[in-house]
Amino acid sequence: MNNMTRRKLLCAMASVPLTSMLLGCDNPVPDEYLLAQKLNLDLTLSDINKAKSLLSLQPAIDTHAHPGRFFLDGVSSWDKSVDAFLAQGVNPDKIVEDMNAGGLAVACFSIVGDMKSLTFSRTGITATRAFDQGEAWVDYKRQIQTFNDILSNLPLDLVRGPADIPAHKGTNIGALLTCEGSDFLEGKIERLQEVYDDGVRSMIIVHYRTNEVGDPQTVAPVHGGLTPFGAELIKGMNRLGMIIDLAHASFETAKQAISFTSKPVMLSHSQLVNEESQHPRLITAQHARLIADTGGIIGVWPAGITQHSLVDYVDEIFKLIDVVGINHVALGTDMDVNFQPVFDNYRQLPLVTALMLKKGLTESETAKILGANFIRLFHEVVSV
Repeated sequence: MNNMTRRKLLCAMASVPLTSMLLGCDNPVPDEYLLAQKLNLDLTLSDINKAKSLLSLQPAIDTHAHPGRFFLDGVSSWDKSVDAFLAQGVNPDKIVEDMNAGGLAVACFSIVGDMKSLTFSRTGITATRAFDQGEAWVDYKRQIQTFNDILSNLPLDLVRGPADIPAHKGTNIGALLTCEGSDFLEGKIERLQEVYDDGVRSMIIVHYRTNEVGDPQTVAPVHGGLTPFGAELIKGMNRLGMIIDLAHASFETAKQAISFTSKPVMLSHSQLVNEESQHPRLITAQHARLIADTGGIIGVWPAGITQHSLVDYVDEIFKLIDVVGINHVALGTDMDVNFQPVFDNYRQLPLVTALMLKKGLTESETAKILGANFIRLFHEVVSV
């Protein structure tokens, strides 16, 4: 075997993390392959290329994220405990680059409805005070303005309905505006139309603060589930065509919300409880089936509560598939504000995709997780 043939063979195999310059290859080794090696993932160039090909054909959608912490733009510290969080900075420009590099097609840009009531501590995030009259609404409008500013200045296209989701990965990222917590409504259902007109197409009805809608997962119940205003909100969201997101909602709140909805619901970011953790943000199999039985979807959350690697994250996807079926599972990263995330950059999306394929999902099944399940829900819920 001559030296040229041997070098080409080495390049084709690419079984060790050597750069193309070292090997003298005509084609550079993809960044994703080098990243897989760095993360000690058992993935070949062929695995990664197959994943990237699928991502170019199937729009990949993140059902919950706070890209670049855009919602913090223009905020000064409202509590000493959040100084470290704010110190991480606001940088939506960089994350849009990462989305394109990783093959993401659509990201949910989530406003935080109860943000100025929250305190960060060693035990987690808690709401420590009531809002002044109108305070949450003013902060909501600030975040809307910030979103509109980045929409104008970055390669983003607003997603108002299913027709705005491209059939294939394009150069611009689809930006779907969502809200985490409905606290800014302040019990005024007439505000919901304005929220819809602002472009919001999905809303988590409760976050960390017990609000006028119902009880969250992480504090002792006050309402015993959904309030009468909460029931009115569910019906109003159905009427307008907004996705009801039951992430953070207690089991009773979720169960009662589902009793009032006429359309499928979403739980954008969580994972199943297991022997390692009974953390209140995790859900039981019964809770997961409750969502799926509406025709809804659950975004698998890559939080470090029980996960330690991308392999663990993919394992969580398969566990949820076993419980609710392939048609009801999606990706929900909580990107940029997640707790010790194992999936912390969209450049890792091809690796997650490759791991799903290598673990046994077909391309069509993987496409459902990446975005097809969300698109189906979007068609069923959102008014055009």
